[in-house]
Amino acid sequence: MNKSEVTILTASYNPGSYLRTAVDSVCKQTYKEWRHIIVDDASEDDSLSLIEDHLNDSRVTVIRNEQNLGQAKSQNIGLSHVQTPFILMLDSDDWLFDYTLEKLLNAANQVSEDVALICGKKRVVFDYGRKILGKYQDTWGRSFLDRYDFLLSNFVPYPRFYRTSALRKVGGWPTDDPYEGRYLEDRRMDVRLIEHYKIHWIDEVLYNYRKHADSLTNHFDPINEMIEWNIRDALKRWGNLYEPVFEMENGTKVLKKLVPKSI
Repeated sequence: MNKSEVTILTASYNPGSYLRTAVDSVCKQTYKEWRHIIVDDASEDDSLSLIEDHLNDSRVTVIRNEQNLGQAKSQNIGLSHVQTPFILMLDSDDWLFDYTLEKLLNAANQVSEDVALICGKKRVVFDYGRKILGKYQDTWGRSFLDRYDFLLSNFVPYPRFYRTSALRKVGGWPTDDPYEGRYLEDRRMDVRLIEHYKIHWIDEVLYNYRKHADSLTNHFDPINEMIEWNIRDALKRWGNLYEPVFEMENGTKVLKKLVPKSI
C-alpha cells in the first residue's frame, strides 16, 4: 500500500470524553500511514483538551469552526483539506477496531474505480449514563448496483469508507434540505453516490457505533422527516417515476415499496 492512502474525517461537537476514545482508536490502527482531520464545530466542552497529547502528531489536523455549522457543512470543510484518495468517516462518539483501516484499504485496492463507498458490519453499543447497557452486531448487509434497490433496502452503511474523487464529483455533502445538512447527511450522500457509482459491502465487523442519550439519531421527529424528504428528493431527481410508500418500524420511518406512477 502507498503512504497516506486514507484520511479519517471526524466532525465533532461537544462529544466530551467520547472523542478521546475515537482518536485513540485511530492511533491504534495496524495501518499507520493515516491522516486524521478533526473539524471541531464550535464545541463548548473540553473535548479538545482531552486529546491534547495527540495534537503533536503530524498526522492529526484540527480545524475549529468559529460558529456551529452542523454536520454536513463541517464535513465539507474537512473534505476541502483532504489530500488522500480515500476517506473514512468516524463520528466523534464512535470508534474503530485496530484492523479497520487495513481491511478497508485491502478491499479498496481490489474493487473497480466505479465503487465509491465500501462498508461492512458494525457493532452497536448502548451507552447511557456512561454505562454500557448492551451490545449487538449487524447480521446482514450486501453490495448495491441499482439505485432503487438501494432505496428499498433501507440500508444504512457503516463504516463509510469513501473514494474522495466521488465525494467531490457529487459536490460534497448536500445542504439544500430543510435542516441544512444537520440531520441524515450520511444517507443523503449515499443516495447521491448510488446515482453514479456502486456500493461494495464486505462481510466483516469494522466499526463500533455508540448509541447514547445525546445521539442525533434520538431526534426522531427531524430524522423521520428527513428520511422521507431524502427519498422523495432522490425520486424526483431520478425522473419522478414512483410514489413512495412508508411505514413506521420501531419508531423509524422505512420505505416499504415504490408504486409506479401513471404515465
